[in-house]
Amino acid sequence: MASIPPCKYDVFISFRGKDVRYGFLSHLSSALHQKQIHAFTDENLRKGEDISPALLKIIQESSVSIVIFSAYYADSPWCLDELVKILECKETLGQLVLPVFYQVDPTDVQELTGNFGKAFTLAKHGEQVKGRLNKVDEWKHALIEISNLSGWDSRNIKYESKLVEEIVNDVLKKFSHMSSSDDAYDHNFVGIDSRVKKVEWLLNDKRVIGIWGMGGIGKTTIAQQVFRRNMTKFDGHCFVDKVRETMTKQPPIVVRDNIICRLLRERNLYEDALNLDVFIRRRLHSKKIFIVFDDVDDPNHLKSLVGECDLYHEGSRIIITSRDWQVLKNFCSKECIYEVEKLSDSEDIELFSLHAFKQNHPKEGYVELSKEATTYAGGSPLALIVLGSHLFDLGIEEWKSELGKLKGESLRKIQDVLRISYNGLERNEKKIFLDIACFFKGEYKYHVERRLEGFGFFPKSAMPRLINKTLINIACGKVDMHDLLQQMGKDIVIEECKQPGGRSRLWNHEDIRHVLTTNTGTKNVEGILLDMCEKDNLELSSTAFMKMCNLRFLEVRNSWARERVLLPNNLKFLPKELRYLSWKNYPLKSLPLNFWPKNLVELYMHDSNLIELWNGDKPLENLKLMDLSYSEDLIRIPDLPSTAPNLEFLYLRICENLVEIPSSLQNLSKLVELDLRGCYNITDCPEIPCNIRILTLDSTGIEQLPSSIEHLSQLVKLSLKRCKRLVSIPSSIGGLKCLEALYLNGCSRLVGIPSSIGELKRLEKLYLYGCSRLMSIPSSIGKLKCLKEFPLYGCSELLSLPESIKQLSKLKCLDLRGCKRLKCLPDLPSYLKDLNASDCTSLESASTSFLFVEHADENKDEDYFADLKFLMLVGCVNLDKNDVVLYMAGCEVPQGMRYKNNSGSSLSFRLDLHRLIAFSFCTVFHTTDYIRLTCRVDFTDKSGHRHGIDFHYWTKLDYNYSTEQMLLWFNHNKFDSVDKECFVEASFHFSSPNCSLMKCGVDPIYR
Repeated sequence: MASIPPCKYDVFISFRGKDVRYGFLSHLSSALHQKQIHAFTDENLRKGEDISPALLKIIQESSVSIVIFSAYYADSPWCLDELVKILECKETLGQLVLPVFYQVDPTDVQELTGNFGKAFTLAKHGEQVKGRLNKVDEWKHALIEISNLSGWDSRNIKYESKLVEEIVNDVLKKFSHMSSSDDAYDHNFVGIDSRVKKVEWLLNDKRVIGIWGMGGIGKTTIAQQVFRRNMTKFDGHCFVDKVRETMTKQPPIVVRDNIICRLLRERNLYEDALNLDVFIRRRLHSKKIFIVFDDVDDPNHLKSLVGECDLYHEGSRIIITSRDWQVLKNFCSKECIYEVEKLSDSEDIELFSLHAFKQNHPKEGYVELSKEATTYAGGSPLALIVLGSHLFDLGIEEWKSELGKLKGESLRKIQDVLRISYNGLERNEKKIFLDIACFFKGEYKYHVERRLEGFGFFPKSAMPRLINKTLINIACGKVDMHDLLQQMGKDIVIEECKQPGGRSRLWNHEDIRHVLTTNTGTKNVEGILLDMCEKDNLELSSTAFMKMCNLRFLEVRNSWARERVLLPNNLKFLPKELRYLSWKNYPLKSLPLNFWPKNLVELYMHDSNLIELWNGDKPLENLKLMDLSYSEDLIRIPDLPSTAPNLEFLYLRICENLVEIPSSLQNLSKLVELDLRGCYNITDCPEIPCNIRILTLDSTGIEQLPSSIEHLSQLVKLSLKRCKRLVSIPSSIGGLKCLEALYLNGCSRLVGIPSSIGELKRLEKLYLYGCSRLMSIPSSIGKLKCLKEFPLYGCSELLSLPESIKQLSKLKCLDLRGCKRLKCLPDLPSYLKDLNASDCTSLESASTSFLFVEHADENKDEDYFADLKFLMLVGCVNLDKNDVVLYMAGCEVPQGMRYKNNSGSSLSFRLDLHRLIAFSFCTVFHTTDYIRLTCRVDFTDKSGHRHGIDFHYWTKLDYNYSTEQMLLWFNHNKFDSVDKECFVEASFHFSSPNCSLMKCGVDPIYR
């Protein structure tokens, strides 16, 4: 069997949309989701004639495939291609395949009879024309093989809900079996199985289990594997990693609410108190939940996050990992705590070999050296991994030399083992490792690389080497490292000098306070990270940084409270070697006059008291980023083209007193992003450099854009949200050939859009909502073939939409709420899924053509409605409801219909006639050319007398489906001859001369 790739999805569902999407599939998907099983059902990748490589990859990346054989499954070449790939994954990767025979006879699939036989006759002819008869043989083989697997026959299970329940439970069992298999482990997890089973044995009857051991022993890895193997047995589950670190960065209530949201599968908890309300407590108590709290060092943290055990269902389980036995004793008894054993000698050798030789045993000639190496690791998996990675691909003599460095008094000290890998780094790599350990752990990789490059280091080559040596890793785009490795890095810095002022890097608050208040800093100090959050004010002298002439990194963090670092006697000195300066709530009006910032690469001064950076200009030739956002007193910025010609990013958000931007700004040839949002005193838009890519002018006072804007050939995003003085957009905007997003929402004085908007061929987002004076949209809008988002709600003066809007083939949602003067809706794009025209009080007619299918012939066999379409017309008081019709592919009456049947063309019910306003009717039928329907309504009184009325609907079809259609239409009250007080029951009979009627529904509309 081939090696199994990592699985991105738990389940892939192969189905024929027109048969099952709105019924069985939706119930199955929902049930899988409730059990937190990640199922792929999206058909967005179904485009073109052949199955896409992306979809084939998704099938391969799924653990289980569920194949729903329905009546028209074999009509779809897509479904059959999926089936071929599923069979391939079963045979080569061992993928589990579960067939479901939904309202079809399994023998029809296995023997290719009935609908499946007809489909194959047509398929054979079609593929013969294309010269691809071999494809038909592949389809046939896949159908026969998979249909003969053990599965479910829906005809044998009376209730569909029971069928769904059985399928989901079986999937859960399959996952449980897979997780229990030794093959489910990464081969690098040596000795993991026996340790996981010991924790699972405790998990059987203990509500709270502790996992205890020294750092690097494997507590987190064991907890992750136990979690992975057992999570599907619970109604809700959550793995909370790095509790110790997380609790220093976020308030307990935020962390707790995130956990509860994940357990209850809610997006927001809407709680703002530490005491949970009764409803949430009841929901938690009703569910079996599984939580892992990893790396806990404070029992009070757990009390804040988990609460009391009686908050949860008695079947719930909680696992806590910690290095501190006393922490665990606060929550579980001694017999519920598992102490992680060190690896055995044979396990040591195997794990070490996997990293030193990329195999599970030592190479010839290295056996004794390998045994010697493992003795230094003291049974710690982390030490074995780091040491093995360090020695990989070295010769025997180099091994002897490196291992010789570990001999001495601290022979078994794990930190010494870890440090040998550090000692093998080059000077540039060591500096980068220490910077990450002291300052940048948890930061985004892109930002870390940019800062390290600013220091003159070479992170693009160094960081991959650190990763290969397992000294750092990249997780979710952020730079991370094991706590032991971070502590090792900090220890290396601490050992540089007994006095903090003699060390290269300072991060400890008390050390920094001591150095700055006693003026004991030295030329050795290269970096300071001062976090003032929840700390007492720090008062500094004007020469606090005088002796730190080599300081290249200075960051002062603050909470929202202002001016935690006080400079009562001003600040006379900042080192000229500074590359990175970030000082939140900087208390002075300017930077020191004698600060020579020619080496500065990034400057952040959020929420500062700055009026100006300094009086006059200073050289900033290396500056790439300047961020003075929220500096409300700022009134001017330097002449940047002459002082900072290499500037790439300029952020000046909510600098409320800034009244102008120097006209010379246009000469910043390297500027790619400018953000002036909230600078409402800026009334003239500056001339913008040609290479700008992102321009944000939200909530500024600008009245117009310069016509020269057409020269911004690289502009991708232009944002003018809430520019309440902006009256018009220049026609030259059509020259922005790269523009993908244009935000004009909330521009309350904007009255029109130039026709040149149609020239923006790459535009995907055009936001005009809240433009309360906008009266029209140019017809050229139809040229925007890439437009996906186009909200117009709140455009209260908008009179009409252009007919060309129908040409927006990528548009999926159109929100017109509150367009109170809009009278008519033209034909809309056929791909549109959601139309909301609620509170369009002048609307008199509305086309529903967007509900029809109009696609290329080569795709006519595919059902392109991946989801239900939505039409909202609430509050449209002038709309003639007779003109509103919902027509689409479907085999079910909508769930919202009050009365409906499962089959046939008749139904009856009791009703309250004197409150009746109208009826909405629904039928499921099959036709090919036109619809002609009659609904005969017979009202019956208490004596059994009847009065009949006929309701008619007729239309010619421009579009048709190859299978069932669903029609929903409205009719007003026409009961003038009916004695409303006498009739108590109504029966409905639908008929048609040309439609085959299958189901029907009626919804009476009352006052």
